[in-house]
Order: sequence, then C-alpha cells, then structure tokens
Amino acid sequence: MTDVLAADASPSSRDATHRKIDEDLFELTLSRENKAELFEEAITELERGSLESASILENLAKWNPSDASRFVQRTASTILDTPFRLIYPTSARSSFDATSGLYARQYLAISYCWGLGDFLRTGYERHGSWPISKPFVEAILADKDHPREGIWMDQLCIDQTSSLDKGKSVAAMDIIYRSCIRLVILLEDVCLDEQEAKLHEEYDNTKRKFETKWVPGETERDVFISFYNKVNAARWWKRAWCLHEFSVNGPWTDKRQCNIIHNATFIVNGPGGSTVKIKWVNLHFIMANALYVLHNFVENPIDRFNGQYIFSGVGRVGNDWDSDLRSSLMARHSRVVRQGSLYLSDRLRVIINMCSLGLAYLGPELDTEDRVLYYSSLLALARGEIYPLVILLDQLEKKPIIFDDKPTWLCRGVGQAHTSIPSFNLKNLQGIHRITTEDIELDMIFFKSPWELVTKENLRTTYTVFPSLIPTVQPAKYTPGKFADPTTSEWSDEDLDQCRRRFLAGCLMNGYAYIARLWEQLKRDVVVASYNDTIFKKLTPHPAFHDAAQELLRQLLPVSELLCIPPSSIFTLEDAHLFLTWLADPRSIYYIGAFTHRLQSTTPGSAQAFVNGLHPKQYTDKGPMNELELAVPIDLLGASCATFRVWILRPGKGETKGSKWRLVGKALLLGEPTLTNEGIPGAGTDETVVSVKRAVVTGWPEE
Repeated sequence: MTDVLAADASPSSRDATHRKIDEDLFELTLSRENKAELFEEAITELERGSLESASILENLAKWNPSDASRFVQRTASTILDTPFRLIYPTSARSSFDATSGLYARQYLAISYCWGLGDFLRTGYERHGSWPISKPFVEAILADKDHPREGIWMDQLCIDQTSSLDKGKSVAAMDIIYRSCIRLVILLEDVCLDEQEAKLHEEYDNTKRKFETKWVPGETERDVFISFYNKVNAARWWKRAWCLHEFSVNGPWTDKRQCNIIHNATFIVNGPGGSTVKIKWVNLHFIMANALYVLHNFVENPIDRFNGQYIFSGVGRVGNDWDSDLRSSLMARHSRVVRQGSLYLSDRLRVIINMCSLGLAYLGPELDTEDRVLYYSSLLALARGEIYPLVILLDQLEKKPIIFDDKPTWLCRGVGQAHTSIPSFNLKNLQGIHRITTEDIELDMIFFKSPWELVTKENLRTTYTVFPSLIPTVQPAKYTPGKFADPTTSEWSDEDLDQCRRRFLAGCLMNGYAYIARLWEQLKRDVVVASYNDTIFKKLTPHPAFHDAAQELLRQLLPVSELLCIPPSSIFTLEDAHLFLTWLADPRSIYYIGAFTHRLQSTTPGSAQAFVNGLHPKQYTDKGPMNELELAVPIDLLGASCATFRVWILRPGKGETKGSKWRLVGKALLLGEPTLTNEGIPGAGTDETVVSVKRAVVTGWPEE
C-alpha cells in the first residue's frame, strides 16, 4: 500500500498520521484536534473535578510529601498529549476521501483477557497481527457501523515496547473506554452449543413484549442454567482491568443501556467454529433469569456469581459535580482487590479511575495487597472519607499488617469485602496531621477511665420490664426466610437474653435523658439508614411489648408517674415500644454486643455514653487492663454510631505515656452527648471527663 500521507497533496494538521501494520491492517495516530473532539465529554468531566483532585494532592502533601509525590493531577493537556491510535482493516482506506481526510469520528473499544493460554480450545490460532483468533476478528469488524469507525485494542494501539507510551495510555484508560461509541467484550473461553447460542435471539428484549411475571418454563430451565454456567466461568469477570473497562464505559447510563447502538456487545464462541454476538441488555436478562432458576437448586447462588458486581451496577462511575456527595473509594477498593491483575499497582489505578478522580499513580510497583490498601486509604482520607479510620481491627488476626518489619495503625477489616459503604460529603479532615505506613498523628478526644462494666448484679431492674426470657423478634421481610446472623447463629436464646439485658440495664442506669438521646441516634443511624430497606419492611412496634414499654417508662420517670405529670415528648411510649422491638431484633446484636461499658460524665450520677464491642479478655494478653485508654478521633465526631469510632489504645512499649500509642482494638460509641462541650471544665472543678490531645498511634504487635 502506498503511504497515505504521500498520496495526499496537502494533509491537514487535523489529519491523523498513517502507518501500515500488515497487508490487512493500518493504523491512524490521531491529531490533537481529533482527540479533543472524541474525548470532549470525558475531558469536560475530568476538568470539573480538578478542584477536588487538587485538594486531594494538597492534603497528601501536608500529611506525607513522599507519598504525595507518587500521584500527579491529570488535566486536559495530559490526555491530549497522550498518543491515541486506532486500527482499521485495509478495505476501509477508501472511505477516507479528500473531504473527510484522515479524521476519525467514532471507534469501538475492545475489552478482553490477555494470555488465556490453557483456557482456550485446542487448535486456537491468532489471526495475523491480532492477538485473537480469526472468528473473533471477523465478529469485531462486522460490529462496526461504518468503515471509518475505528477499533481500539490495547495490544495493537499502545506501543508495547515503550514504557512511556504504556504509562501515558494507562493514565488515560478511563477516558478511552468512556468515549467509545460502543464497548465490545470478548469471552474467548466461552463456547456455546446450538441451543444456548439461540437464547439471545429468542429473548431479545429489543423485540419481545415485556412481561412483568415471566420466568423460564420447565422446558427452558436446563438451557438457561447451562448458558449461565459457561458464561459465569469466563475469566473476564475476574480481572481488574475488565471490571474497570466496563464500569467507566457507563453501561448503566440512558445513552448506553437504552440505545442499541451504544449497548455493549459480548462475543463468544458458537457451534462449529462460529461466534455469537449478544447485546448487554439480553445477556443481563438471560443471566438474571438463570439465577432465578438456580435458586431452586442451589443455596445462595448469587455468592458464586462472578459477575454480580457488574450486573448489579454497584461499580457505576460518575459524580454529580454540583453536589458534595461522593461514592466511597473504599467500597471500590473492597471490590477491585478481589479481582486479578498482573501488577498490584494497576488495582490502585483502577480504583482511582472508577472514582472519577483526576489523578494518576506514577509511583513504583507495589509489592503487597496491603500497600494497595494503604494508598487507597490515604486517598480516601484526603478526599474526606472517614472509613479507613473506622475499619474494625480483627482481634484474632494471625497475620496483622506489617510494613517494612513494623506494625501499622491501618486495619484490613473483618469478614467479607464491604462494597456497600455509604456515600459521604467532601470535606477536609481537620484532625489529621501526619500519616505514614507505620503511624498516624491526629487529634483525639480521650475519655477518663475507669469505665463501668454492666454486670449480672445490675440486671435486676430489667426483670420488671421483661419478667421472662426476652424473645427474639424476627424482622418482617419482603422475601421469604428468616434473618440469620452468622456471628450469633450458635448462640442460645439465654445468651442473647443476657446481652440484651445488659444493654437494657445500662439504659436504665443512665436514665431518661440518655435513652432519649440514644434512641434518637439509633433511629437516625441504624433503623432508617439500614433496617428499613428493600429487603426488610419498616420496623414497627411488636404488639406483645406494649406492657413492657409502659414499665420501661415507669422506671425511667418514676416521679412523673407518681405525680401524674404527663411524660416528656422526647422519648414517648411509642418510642419506648419501638426501642424494645429494636432490642429484640436479631440484627441489633451487632450494636448491643456481648458486653456494655458505661463511660463517666460531667453530670453527677449519670454516664455519658456506652462503649460496646469492648471484650475485656481480648486485651489481657497485651498488657494490664488498667493501661488501656479509650479515644475518638475528632474527625469521627458526628459520624454514624454504626461505625467503630472508639480506638482502644495502649501505651507504646518503652514510651512515655501519652507520647505514642498502640492501637489494639476498636469499639462502638453509643448515645454520646456533644463531646466538645463535655471537655470544658465544669463549675467548681478543673477536672474534665474528656480531653482533646494530639496523639501518635501505631499498630500491634510490638516491633
């Protein structure tokens, strides 16, 4: 082929640069003007978040200049200075005439797994310069809507011999996948038989009538399940970059979800060496209905659904720049770290892009998953997300996080990945002064010890409210089955009764004002925020607890009862009734805990808060109990009571008390007053129950 630029008499500066790849393919390196047009929407979004990105970098530089240097801000120039190439079949050359010039209007972006190797069928061969087989090449070319529509595929469009080119392209990957006219996903390790290959045509949602109650019939169930099992086994669902490519493409937007031109295309192997192209909306329909069928044969099939994060839309990308509300970066981390990637630093890059941050990680390769957690936490805190401060420390963790042979303040968390961490409002965390892998320096409110443990002797008053065993009240659900808490599934009714009585006894000991404050907090942060959702019906008073609620109020307001004074409207009979229902709800054991500790208050004869989740026996192997201090980072004041805001601290070994602390646990703080007011010395005394101090906190075990 004669070089195009030589054939064109006067190529325009807006034209692309042409390069022949082989007899079947050529490449266009797009001009700056062409890139600006293709990426206009994505670059506009990037620039709208520039102030947020600058603020993150400013906070990082204040806390740890060395770590801050690993990140740079992405701008329009960053993207437009990045080489962007598209490939075309040779047959498309004639479509670029003198009028159009070498100027691209649209392109397909390809998402696939590198190096499938043993996962591919026998006899598999790459086709020409393509990193995929001929049937898939032909399917991609057939998916183009116009000859001048280009194709972007990383192995062909990024110079694989240039680390600079690869670095720049990785930093623009979200822009590339967001700006394509359509995403094409290759599942080369999926082979459908004839029946399975017809499903997407028989159930094409763009052509069939919508039926609200339709489910697969008995004759169709086997093929739905076999289709599901094959597609679910594809490696594509488990790769971090594939998750990134689909998420940043915005498949859930009206543009891509509802318009067939923009709807993603999945390509799989069909019978006899053919390929099958399935639109995303139809694949979603088939897989969702297969899951419905599987519920009849497998317990909790969703737990083994590799595509659940993508199909649920949890990873949707995008911010409302007119609002300060942002989705959780740590939720993205919890999901992405479970995906595979050749380089751990790529997981951090994926997290950054999925949060629509105008940043790029340019630091060295990360050596452990804990490093990914550290830098994710650093970015989250710099953005104003408090979650890294409230991640629960696993007391039984056999391998705590160690960086460079030193313990850290950072916690991995307990249990499954948390992908539903709530959104937060952008802000600067004022109490943090320095962060390293080893320690964090921050302002904290320290509580004065000792703390009073509610004991068996304190339970007597609860028997006037509940004379017999406090029954478990199962929450009403929209779906069948009971709620089962895996952490307490083996607890007896008597064990649960004692936990509930300790909590109730503490409330009675603290008095009316405390329980009114506590219940207001629980209603806001627990009941409304998480109990009344799409699975569980609204929490309503249990009819059998009406008399118990009346007795609870009589104990809280004995004088008012005696003098027939109308009770306060702060905590009414209806509140007491609903509170006792909440107490007996199995979901509430998370907040009630096994032990209840009462903290001191400046108000004589009352306690200012509960600390729950503090198990005395968990700390005796780390030193005397009387060494422990309880403190709350000031940036957690006003945060949800459902988070672990109390840090359980022990003086560092060989350190002067107060100079350095070891973090040995975390706990819930319930029903606290305005703690900054509590820290003001009361009349006639200079002694305070809480005090604000700057603290340096590291981790455990000792170095």
